[in-house]
Amino acid sequence: MGGQSWQIGRVFGIPLKVHISWFLVFALVSWSLARHYFPTVLTHLFAWQYWSLGIVAALLLFASVLVHELGHCLVAMRYRIPIAQITLFIFGGMAQIKREAPTPRAEFLIAIAGPIVSIVLGLCFWVLAELPGAPLALVALSEHLRNINLMLAIFNLVPGYPLDGGRVLRAGLWAWSKNFHKATRYSARVGQGFAALLMLFGVYDVVAGLEIGGVWFLLIGAFLYTAAHSTHRQVSFQESLLGLRVGDVMTTDVVMLGAGLTLDEAVDKYFLRFGFGGFPVVEAGRLVGMLSLKELKAIPRERWRVLTVGEVMVPYGFYSEIHPDEPITAAMERMFHDDRSRLVVMGGDKVLGLVTRSGIARFLDLRQR
Repeated sequence: MGGQSWQIGRVFGIPLKVHISWFLVFALVSWSLARHYFPTVLTHLFAWQYWSLGIVAALLLFASVLVHELGHCLVAMRYRIPIAQITLFIFGGMAQIKREAPTPRAEFLIAIAGPIVSIVLGLCFWVLAELPGAPLALVALSEHLRNINLMLAIFNLVPGYPLDGGRVLRAGLWAWSKNFHKATRYSARVGQGFAALLMLFGVYDVVAGLEIGGVWFLLIGAFLYTAAHSTHRQVSFQESLLGLRVGDVMTTDVVMLGAGLTLDEAVDKYFLRFGFGGFPVVEAGRLVGMLSLKELKAIPRERWRVLTVGEVMVPYGFYSEIHPDEPITAAMERMFHDDRSRLVVMGGDKVLGLVTRSGIARFLDLRQR
């Protein structure tokens, strides 16, 4: 998701971020509720009271969205699937799950958790609205949040990827066909079809004079279509990797840095000379870490002459290596999960080569020509 985001805290250890677009939609929702909804259902209140209720309702709406996303995350974490972050943005919320579910059952449970949470929240607000003697303001607030949560659940259950219903559909197709990529491709196509329908509704509303609703339909439809199209392309890319091993794409021409080199020496004699984005680091003939441009950029230029490679490198660990017989998809998943651009290919205690993101891209480009 492009643009600026800010981390505002953690929930169950998951970073919670707010995208800059959230502030726009928060202001619009608060304004709409304060100027239209609450004055309609509650009469004879002061303007500041309508605005207070509008702001509280908007905050509770996004809290509901957050709890919806947490439903997905908590189930995913039970399957040991790491969560990068939850981001609140213009269209609600998005949980960034770092890897796919291991089985169709896990995919189904992760996907359905969000709508179930929204339904439970809707029922809770329904009970609040029906409490005997409840203040009218609480009734109006609860009824609005009840409707929003139930609508959120129903909308997300539409069987089109990347909506939750599309993931449920993918789980079913995956279980039936035993083919994850085919299931993803079909559910993404359904998602594109649903997104196209939303955009058609948006065009109709704009022509009919309902500009605000029409623009929202167009924006949401365009967002869903782009996400589904991106997923379809990603699946095609993953299918092109089937059967490829790390050993097929690794480079065996490995240049290594000595841990005792200063950063100035490493840059002048290695990074500038060879043009690589990173190098394994050795000390006394033993692999001890990896130094890449990412670590160099974090160090002030004036300190390069005093700091050594061994002091700023990423220490070597099992997560830094991969076996040549492992599938290339395993290497890509590990690089994505750990935010790495390269892995060391090891055969026992011997360095056999390097596999890099750019190397994989070049290999596939040449293969398709």
